[in-house]
Amino acid sequence: MESTTPFYRQSTRILAVILLAAWHHTGWTAETTTPRKKFIELGWDIPSTAELRESWREMEAATPFDGVMFKLEGKDGDGRQFTSEAIWDGRPWQRAWLEPALADLQSCRFSRFTDNFLRFNATPGNLEWPDEAGWTALAGKAGHVAWLMKQAGGKGLAIDFESYGAHQFKFDASKGRSFSEISALARQRGALFTQAIAREFPAAVLLTLWMNSINLQAGTSDDPAAILAHSGYGLLPAFIDGMLDAAPPAMRFVDGCENGYYLDSAEEYLRAAHAMRSWQGAAIRLVSPENRPKYRLQVQAGFGFYLDMFLNEATHRYYRGPLHGSRLARLERNLGFAHEAADEYVWIYGEQCRWWGKPLPLPATTGRGRLWEEAMPGITRAIAYVRHPAGAARDEIARLSTGGKLTNLAFNGDFSQPASPESGAPPARFETWQDGKTSAGKFAWEAKVGGGSAHAVRVKWGCFLQAHPVKPGEKYAVQAACLPRGKSHPTLIVRWQTADGRWTHESDDRTFVFSPDEPAVAAMEKPRLEPSANWRKAFAMVTVPPDTGKLVILLNVTGQATDQDECWFDDLGLYALGQ
Repeated sequence: MESTTPFYRQSTRILAVILLAAWHHTGWTAETTTPRKKFIELGWDIPSTAELRESWREMEAATPFDGVMFKLEGKDGDGRQFTSEAIWDGRPWQRAWLEPALADLQSCRFSRFTDNFLRFNATPGNLEWPDEAGWTALAGKAGHVAWLMKQAGGKGLAIDFESYGAHQFKFDASKGRSFSEISALARQRGALFTQAIAREFPAAVLLTLWMNSINLQAGTSDDPAAILAHSGYGLLPAFIDGMLDAAPPAMRFVDGCENGYYLDSAEEYLRAAHAMRSWQGAAIRLVSPENRPKYRLQVQAGFGFYLDMFLNEATHRYYRGPLHGSRLARLERNLGFAHEAADEYVWIYGEQCRWWGKPLPLPATTGRGRLWEEAMPGITRAIAYVRHPAGAARDEIARLSTGGKLTNLAFNGDFSQPASPESGAPPARFETWQDGKTSAGKFAWEAKVGGGSAHAVRVKWGCFLQAHPVKPGEKYAVQAACLPRGKSHPTLIVRWQTADGRWTHESDDRTFVFSPDEPAVAAMEKPRLEPSANWRKAFAMVTVPPDTGKLVILLNVTGQATDQDECWFDDLGLYALGQ
C-alpha cells in the first residue's frame, strides 16, 4: 500500500533517527527537564571558604540568590599563599593543601544556595602555549579544585578567562609560529584542561564569565580566523573547542556573556541569546563542525548583570538612568529581560557595595562599600521578584499581614453578598460571561456553600469576572479557592484592559491552575473552607504591563455538560504589593 505521508515528513523522521543514533553512539545526552532559572552572586565581596563557613547562614537568609561564586585561599607546604584567583600559571599544587577548604565547605549546610561555584581566574595567564609542563600543572590544579567541588557538593567552576595579567589568549606573531599552529596547540590545551576536570567531576557545570560571546564579531565574518588573529581573545575559541573535545556527556558549559552588562532591551538580550545558542548563531560558527552538535547539547546561554550601572552617577561611563522616575525599576526590568533570555544562569556582579561581610574600603565611590540595601533601598525585593515572583509575593503578604497592613482590594471577595435577593442572581460586584455558541450554563450566588460562594453549572466555557483600576508597573497578588465536581475544569485567569475597557496586552494574559497542594496565605484563607471538602486554591503574582488601566480577574470554568458538573468559587483576594 502506497504511503500517504508527505515526503518531507518521512525525511524528517529519517533525520531524527539518524541524529538520535549518532547521539547514542557518541554518548551525548540532552537535558530531559527544564532547569530552574538561577541567580549567582559575584562581586568585590567575594567570600573565601573560611568566610563561607562563618557566614553562610546570614548570606542565605539576607540575600536573593541561588548561589555564590567564592574563592579558594590557602597555604602550600612552605607556608606560601595561593588562591584560585591567581591560578593560571605553571606552579603545581598538591591536593592535601585543599583539605582545610574542604572542611570549610563541608561545614556549610546550604539550603537555598544550591548552585555554588569556585572562581577560577585566567591570571596571571603567562603560560607559553608550547610549555607542556606548565599546561600539565594547570590541568592538575583544575582537577584538584574539581575534586574539591565534587566532595563539597558544589556545582562546578566559575571560569573567568579575562586577562587581568598577561594576555593568555591573544595571538603573538612575534613568537615565530602561525595563528593556525598556535590555535591547534590551544585546542590541545583546552582538552587537557577539561580532561582533568572530567576525571574528578564529570557532571560539573563550568560557568564561564564568557565563552564565544566575547568573539561574536568574528563569528559573523566570512573569515573568522582573519579577525581572531588580531583579537584580544582570538585563541579562546580554539581552547573552547578543545574543552568540547574532552567534555563527557554529563558536563555542562555556560557562556556567561559578560557583555550582558550593556544590554538594555528585551530584543538585545534575546538577540544575544540567539547568537550564543542557535545553529545559525555567531558563537557556533567559531566551533569546529564536528563539535557543533555537542555545543548545541551542552552549552547554555547565560548573562552577566552589572548592578553598579544603576548606582553610578550620571557622569559615569557605566550608567543607566531611571525608568518612570526610578532607577530600581529599570534594574528590575532589565534583570527580567536577562532572566527570560538565559537558559539557566544569570550572574549578578557588583563592585561598590556588598551583600555580606565587613564594609569595603571604598570611600570615594557612590556605594562607599555599604550594603547594597543601604545604597539602593528595595534592591533585594526587586531581585527577589524577578528570581521567584510567587515566592516573593508570599513573603511580602506574610510581612504585610503580620504588620496589619494587608488590605483585600477584591470586591465582595468573601462572596457573602448576592447581586440581588432574586433567585439565580450572581454574587454582588461580579459580572459573568460564557460562549453563547457552545455554552448555556448557569451562574449564581450560592448561600449554602462556604457561607456564600459563586456557583457555575453546565458551563462549557465561561467565567465570573471582576475588573480593578491599576497603573503600569504595579504588582499584585491574586488568590482564589474553588470546589469542583464532575467534569469541571476551573482556572484563575488574569487579563488586562485599557482604562476605557478595551482588551490589551493579550500576550501578557496569565492562567493559573487550582491545586489541592497550593499553600494558602493564612491571611487570605476563610476558616469555613474546610480542607475535607477538597477545596483547591490558586495563587498568582502579576505585574501590570505598560499602557494598561485595568486588571481583570476571571474565575474561569470549562468542560461542564450535565447538572452533576458544578464548580464553586470563593475566597477571592487581590493584594497590592510594594505599597
